[in-house]
Amino acid sequence: MIAGPLSLTRPRPMTFHELLRHYWRVIGLGFALTFLSSFGQTFFISLSGPNIREAFGLTHGAFGSIYSLATLSSGLLMIWVGSVIDRVDIRLYASTAMLGLAAAAISLSFAPNIIALGLSLFALRLFGQGMLSHAGVMSTARLHEGVRGRALGVAALGFPAGEATLPALAIALIAAFEWTGVWRVAALVIVVALAIGWLLGFLLTTKGPDLEVSARRKALNDTGPRWNDTLSDWRFLALIPTMIGYPAIMTAYFFHQRFIADLKGWSLELLASSITLFALVSVVVAMSAGSFVDRFGAVRLSHFYLAGMTAASVALATFDGPLLPLVFFGLIGLTSGCTNVVIAAVLAELFGTTHLGKIRALAGSIMVVASAATPGAIGLLFDAGVSLEAICLGFAAYMVAAAAVTFALPNPRAARLQPSEG
Repeated sequence: MIAGPLSLTRPRPMTFHELLRHYWRVIGLGFALTFLSSFGQTFFISLSGPNIREAFGLTHGAFGSIYSLATLSSGLLMIWVGSVIDRVDIRLYASTAMLGLAAAAISLSFAPNIIALGLSLFALRLFGQGMLSHAGVMSTARLHEGVRGRALGVAALGFPAGEATLPALAIALIAAFEWTGVWRVAALVIVVALAIGWLLGFLLTTKGPDLEVSARRKALNDTGPRWNDTLSDWRFLALIPTMIGYPAIMTAYFFHQRFIADLKGWSLELLASSITLFALVSVVVAMSAGSFVDRFGAVRLSHFYLAGMTAASVALATFDGPLLPLVFFGLIGLTSGCTNVVIAAVLAELFGTTHLGKIRALAGSIMVVASAATPGAIGLLFDAGVSLEAICLGFAAYMVAAAAVTFALPNPRAARLQPSEG
């Protein structure tokens, strides 16, 4: 079994203003990294999908297979790459990821053949969706109880911020410079952001303890729990069904969003507006989820955070009408806003923070593998004539069952944590 958290003392409650005043550097770093990870996320890459298929003469199935293989490969590699964050300065880890992501963006824009395309997509997924998002979450996940949830909530706002702002900019850039220009601009943005980050690091010479947490991990000789130990821990196993629920199902919905829109008769304008609503709801919920984690504990929230996506799946299966896409994506936003906050905080509560990077890397790899499987699997179901309604109800049933399993998890904070005032 993996050792749990060592400390049983609840820190003094901290107001949100105090949180930002004490930890603004680490929270700001987390937000920037999660935002920049957007360039390796499915929602951004898929905007160039039709152009890439046309440029390389690929069918929907062929491009989807290449993308799934790239995602699967990067997810498996993250099992090791993600654990490195426990032993190096997080700023070095993030800088490496940003340079890799910029190089991948340039490589994609100049890719001469399918092999180069696949390698570029692999690098985008590894450095962006994998390493940068991992670094962004880990930058705040090691903070102590009482502030961890809200810090994670603010840092995780980078995900919906990217989803809300980048698609419109990318579409405008595609119209002006074609799809290759988008990726060259993305590389430039990443490099400029890295330069600004290091400049601020030199100007702000006082190193707060919040940014030295990762640096001190370098001195640790303990490599942490073995993968077999983690995978045999029943608490980790009980988390897996709910951990993979959101990324797997959400990736399926996003990858097939145009097909779903055609089936339901949604216009592209309505679809775009609904995705914007999804991002806005995610922002609001991320802030609230962080406060609830600090107040009640993440294990309690793990029982319920899939409720929004469950309701969305039922709604998509049973209703029609002009408001359905807004309701559907709004409900998904409820779960999206909670996911990164709740999962990272649950792992910290159950297993402690000393080797959180290694444990979260394994969890993240499992989630990536699940998300790599669903686009192709659901595509095959569509090809076989399975209805959208049946698939959505199957998703809903799975999430209800996954949430039920989490009620078996112990709550390390239950005996010592009471709701705070204010």
